[in-house]
This record gives sequence, structure tokens and C-alpha cells, in this order.
Amino acid sequence: MNGNDDKSKAFDDALRSSVVAGWFDQAMTQHRQGNLTQAQVFYQRVLDAQPDHPEALNFLGILMQQRGQSTQAEQFIRRAIRSAPDYAAAYTNLGNVLIVQKRYEDAIAAYRQATIYRADEVEACVNMGAVLRGLGRLPEALEAYRQASERRPASAEIHHRLGLVLAELGQLEEAIVAQEAALRCDAGHEAAIEQLGGLLHRMGRSEDARMVLGNAVFQLGDSKAALNLLQFWLRLMPDDPIAQHRLAAWFGQDQAPERASDAYVTYLFDRYAEGFDQHLVQELNYQAPAVIAERIAEVLGAPAACLDVLDAGCGTGLCAPLLHPYARHLVGVDLSPRMLDKARERGGYDELIVAELTAFLATRPQAYDLIVSADTLVYFGALEAVFTAAAAALRPGGWLAFTAEAATGDAPPGGFRINHSGRYSHAAEYLRQALAEAGLEIRSMTTATLRRECDQPMMGYVVLASQPVISIS
Repeated sequence: MNGNDDKSKAFDDALRSSVVAGWFDQAMTQHRQGNLTQAQVFYQRVLDAQPDHPEALNFLGILMQQRGQSTQAEQFIRRAIRSAPDYAAAYTNLGNVLIVQKRYEDAIAAYRQATIYRADEVEACVNMGAVLRGLGRLPEALEAYRQASERRPASAEIHHRLGLVLAELGQLEEAIVAQEAALRCDAGHEAAIEQLGGLLHRMGRSEDARMVLGNAVFQLGDSKAALNLLQFWLRLMPDDPIAQHRLAAWFGQDQAPERASDAYVTYLFDRYAEGFDQHLVQELNYQAPAVIAERIAEVLGAPAACLDVLDAGCGTGLCAPLLHPYARHLVGVDLSPRMLDKARERGGYDELIVAELTAFLATRPQAYDLIVSADTLVYFGALEAVFTAAAAALRPGGWLAFTAEAATGDAPPGGFRINHSGRYSHAAEYLRQALAEAGLEIRSMTTATLRRECDQPMMGYVVLASQPVISIS
């Protein structure tokens, strides 16, 4: 053979290789698009030209398995391995086919070969872990998942599966660490959230479990996943007031409670107390105390430190500096002991009392000249009882000043609705009616921005009402 013949053969070989490569690319494209018949045609063309083409054999085996032809799938993939004995992905695919055939030991052997030929063949580790776990061989499954998590540390699903095996082996602390790692990779991984919440509860860390589940529910929003988590939470802790209230807020509009429970409010604000002021003032641009103070100044004039004043739902005492100049005696009442600790540090109160507001007011007949409630009645739906109690606690001519979130859209049934925030909003007409029924006269009702929520202004009402002066004729 002369030099020209060599060049001609080389050219023909290169051309043939280019054509075969084109067929293989077309096969892969059709395969990815789900066009199995067309993909098979192109794979077969490749194999007609190059019968030992390992990738074509491997992917044709996968295609046959997709068509439910497991025996043929195994044959093609084994041919791929004979053609390329160190083809790790083919061993993984062989293992997958053998699993379908329920030849579990053979599948495990195939997965092990895949990891020998390629250390980062993560799918083989994961699938081997699943088979071993299903066979009850938990220590071996644990090792497989550990290898997978080390090789693919950004996979939430692998960390989650590792955590499941650790939990089944009774290694609960390590299981918690694994599920936390899963959520760092994917904060919305529902199964990892449930598993972590369940593990924390099992370890006696109920508060941590609440935090994990509660934060996840908030992040998942109005979704089926959020509902699933709330239902899981209530199976875990059937009497949990946080889960009950959030379930009502998100999914139980027609059966919403008339007010947030004492347990919910106490838990929420005890947990919130440490960062409450910074979050409200700096992040939410909280304006309720300021706008109430403006309205009070309009009707009461210059402060004279001559009134008995109640800060109803005083929280950390943000209203104290605004109310103290009017007061000869300033009382703060709140359900949250930790919020009152912060109010005590701020100062300005003569008394601070842990109590539910309506019940407290009922014990103080005609005790106050001014009752102020900033951002407290948002945890009440029905207001008749608290307004009646406030009216009884006011002296003749006394004032009630409060804020309420404004209900948007269609008028809510009954005059109020519970929102996804867990707070209630009210219709203006309902506020007028409930105040009138309590015997209080509305002196002003204005709208104002009370805070920002999700970067949007939260509109509300600032209401001043008074107890009529008793006339003696």
C-alpha cells in the first residue's frame, strides 16, 4: 500500500467516525426529548457501523429498560462493559436494570464495580444505599450514603437519605446533623423538614422542632407543601397552639377562631422579645405608636401628667415614652412575660402586669382615663368582648385609642378575617358597629400606614373613641 492509499484510508476512517459521531449525537438528542423510536434508529446505525461502540450500547440499554424490555437492556449494557471494562456509568446502569429484575445481590455487585472504576460515581453509591437499606443491611447502607454525601456535598436528597439511615440505627444526633445539612442545601426539602422536626421532638427539643416547622411553613406560603407540614406538625404535637393557629390562618378561613389563643400569643412574643424592637422599628418601619400619639395629642392637648393610663398590650414598651407625659399612673399589661421584661428595662411604667387583656379589663371598672392599644387588637377577630370590657374600665369621658389592620378586598364575613400573617384585619363598618354596641362614641377614624409587610405598606385604622360623660339633669 502506497502513501496515497494510507492517506485515503485515514480520510475514509475520519469521515466514517464523523458520520458515526453525528448519528450518536442525534440519538442522544432524540433520547433526551423522549423520542425513543427515533433514538433507537440512530443508536442502531451507530452499532451497525461500530458494533462495539460502548456509549451506544449503554444508552440503547437504558432505552430498552425505559420500554420495559429488561432482558434486552441487560444484554446491551453487558456488551458495553465487555467493550469498555472500566465504564463506570455502565455498571451503574446495569445495577439499575438488575434492581428491576429483583436481582439485588447482583445489583449491589454492579454498583460496587462502578465505584471501583470511578470514585465519584455518586448515583451508584446512592442506589446501592437504597438497596442495602431495603434489605435491612443498615451499616452497609450507611457507608454507601456517607460516600455519596462526601462526593456530592451539595445534594439535599443524599444528606436526607443519610439522615434516615442514621435515625434507623439510633444515631439521632448525627441524623439531626444530616437533615440540617440537607436543609442548608435546599431549605424547602419537605421530607428533610419533617424528619428534622420529628427527630428534634423525639429528642425532647420541642421548641427547636416548632421553630424548624414554623419557619418552613412560613417560607412555603399558601401551598400544598405547607399544608402537609402543618398536618405533620399537628400529628407530632396535637395540642400545639402555634400549629393550630397557623393552620387556621393559611387554610381554615371558614373556621377561623375568633381570636388568637393565649398560648399562641404568649409563645409568639416570648420567642420574639429579644429582637422585637429592632425588627419592628428598623426592618418593618413600625409606625403604630407614633400615629396613635399624634391622634391623642390632637384631642388631649398638651400633656399634664394627670391621667390614669393603660397601655393595653404594651409589649416591650415602645409606647411608654409617648404615654408617660400624660400619666400620673401608667400601667402596662401583656400576655408575654419576656416582652414585659423588656418593657421593665425600658422603664416608664408604674406597673407591669402579665394578663390576658379582656380578663384584665374586667377587673378594673372605671379605673382609667385613657386606654391605648397599639397593634394588639390584630390578634383579636371578634372585638365585641374586649370593647365592652374597655368601656367598663374607662371613666366617664375617658378615651380608647387603638390601631387595627384594614381588611382589603371584599368585606369579610362577620367584619374580620384572619390573614396568612396570623393577624386579623377588620372592616371599618365592623369597628364602628362593635364600638357602638359597647357604648363608646367614635371621635375619629383615620387611615395610616402602620408598618411595612413584604416591602408593601400595611394600611390600618387609627381610632379614637370615648366613654360618654354622664350628665346629671
